[in-house]
Amino acid sequence: MREAGMIAVDFDSVGDVRGMSQQEVEHAIAATGQTGVENLRSRLMRFVNDVHIGDLVITPNGTEHDLWVSMVTGPYEYLAEAPVPGYHHTRTAEWLGWLDRSDSWLQYKLKYIDVSGAVIELRDTDWWLDQVGSRRLPTDRPPRRYSPPAKAPRASKTAPRARRVAAAAPPPAKPKEVARVLCAGPCGFQWSTAVLVGGLCPDCRGD
Repeated sequence: MREAGMIAVDFDSVGDVRGMSQQEVEHAIAATGQTGVENLRSRLMRFVNDVHIGDLVITPNGTEHDLWVSMVTGPYEYLAEAPVPGYHHTRTAEWLGWLDRSDSWLQYKLKYIDVSGAVIELRDTDWWLDQVGSRRLPTDRPPRRYSPPAKAPRASKTAPRARRVAAAAPPPAKPKEVARVLCAGPCGFQWSTAVLVGGLCPDCRGD
């Protein structure tokens, strides 16, 4: 569409709406088997009736992660030979360039820009005109930001297999030393504190 100098919407099943009633437009959309026919008809008619010469248009490009800016220069036209297949409903436009949607000043605007729909009215029109007018927009196509993930390399058939190495058993823990104290009786021997009662060993107690 940039190369053709146009903006467009893709209602391939609908002819020139200027010679159709609302019911005829809805019937043409319904013939494709789509649901929400009234909503779809409203989207198309907004492009036909609510877009005007001089309007600023922001077109999100989710694949390349950028926003393209254009300005409407002509009225609605239905082209039997569409510049892009399926996009017969057109308006001429001057494509001014693109914006990087990751720029901080754009972040709080993305919420309503990314709403689905053929035509969504921009809020703060004067703000947008000031922002676009104060920047030099690049017009060349931005470099691709996303590419399909690379395939994981296959394991080589000759690659050595990992060997399982048994860890050496840790040395046995040293037994804890038992505290020993001198018996308070006439034996004069040291005993474990666990066997002393009242400071006397079993021998001195006469057990």
